Amino acid sequence: MAGERGQATIEWTALVLLVALALAALVAFGPHIDGRSYGGFLARSIVCAVRGGCDGGRDELVAAYGSRDAALVRDYAPGIVYEPGEREIPIDYRQCRTTKCGDAPTDRSLDVSQTSAGVSATAFTHVIHEGGSTYIQYWFYFPDSNTTWAGSDRAWKVGTAPLTLGHKLWSKIPKAPRYLGFHRDDWEGYQVRIDASGDASVRATAHRGYRWCKQSQCRNQWGAWTGWTRVSRGSHAGHIPLKSRLGGIRFDREAPFAAGRWVDQRPAYPGVDLRERTTVGADLKLVPLEHVDQGAAQSFDDISPPWEKPVYLDPSSNAT
Repeated sequence: MAGERGQATIEWTALVLLVALALAALVAFGPHIDGRSYGGFLARSIVCAVRGGCDGGRDELVAAYGSRDAALVRDYAPGIVYEPGEREIPIDYRQCRTTKCGDAPTDRSLDVSQTSAGVSATAFTHVIHEGGSTYIQYWFYFPDSNTTWAGSDRAWKVGTAPLTLGHKLWSKIPKAPRYLGFHRDDWEGYQVRIDASGDASVRATAHRGYRWCKQSQCRNQWGAWTGWTRVSRGSHAGHIPLKSRLGGIRFDREAPFAAGRWVDQRPAYPGVDLRERTTVGADLKLVPLEHVDQGAAQSFDDISPPWEKPVYLDPSSNAT
């Protein structure tokens, strides 16, 4: 029996090595292969096969949505790309609501599934059937939001620095007001729409609206599913990572100086097109909001949680 167990171990090791080599070949010779998603799926599958105990989250999804929709929720869970410098990852607000336990290493080569404090990367989910389509909402909670557009956060710190000095000269001056681009608690989302034919389109929340691509032409637009969404540093506004090129200049009466539209947009994959930290979809802990005690949640610094947003009931709404 000992010999048989040893043989099985050798065969298992060989299988894992073969899969790893195949994955490496795909990434090396297929420039548009989503290597990180495949790698995350395989790594999770291997760990689950060895350790077991990976079906708990699936059981909760099945209880909330049934087998068919639970499989869709798991299959379409997005990989997340983080803009360089972003320290937070989405987490369960019932476990952690501060950056002290919500931050993770920022190395661009990393794929992270938990914070430095051991809190799992988490997405809250919600499923709606409407007009023949299935809508899957993934909601991300971050402990805070800090707008960094055009260095506004740094400019604020420089401008208010004298008010925060400990020198007695400033002792009678009130404490500097909070930066207007900052607030505690932040909810952002990524949504998938699967039509009756099975085609999937997506969009991500961004600055009181939605985006597909990062450019303005994609505001409040749905676009092709790629398997990834990207989180901006500080504000956590989202968009789908794409490779784009600018089309020709166009002129018309309504916009005489309008630049050309971005065209030829293709998926941009981490590890191939982007050198940025990620969380692969396979590693996201998925929590159905249908089973969350929403009334027990504390206030969110004047930020509406998902279940209070219009889009929670009307999945085609552009309101966030």
